[in-house]
Amino acid sequence: APTPTPPVLPAAAPRPTAANPDDYLPRPLLTVPPVAQSPVVLVTPEGESKNARHVGILSLFIDEEGRVQRIEGNEPLLPEPFEQAAREAFMAARFSPGEVDGQAVKSRVRGEVVFDSTALEGRQPAVVKPGPMN
Repeated sequence: APTPTPPVLPAAAPRPTAANPDDYLPRPLLTVPPVAQSPVVLVTPEGESKNARHVGILSLFIDEEGRVQRIEGNEPLLPEPFEQAAREAFMAARFSPGEVDGQAVKSRVRGEVVFDSTALEGRQPAVVKPGPMN
């Protein structure tokens, strides 16, 4: 007699682990994005030109408790001192975590970071306002 084939059951969602960068869900897969709980202030690094504009893209990897665990620079890259200043500001920031169907999850968001001191003398530090990032 032929051996019966066991029924195919849907696979359980794997539990993400911090060791694998793919465990951080990208923004399009989230039902609620992470949101900065207070403004993130970006200060022009000491000794850098006060009359310059630098733009870069950073990916933030935010855990299920809203802490930034790591940051990756993406093209276009910021000059090193500016990227370091942005990293320090975002690592110190707290976010409400991203969610999928009401469950807090690890998430990955990308955002444009702009240091711009070209328009005004004595300009205030750049501020990333609280709110969702893409």
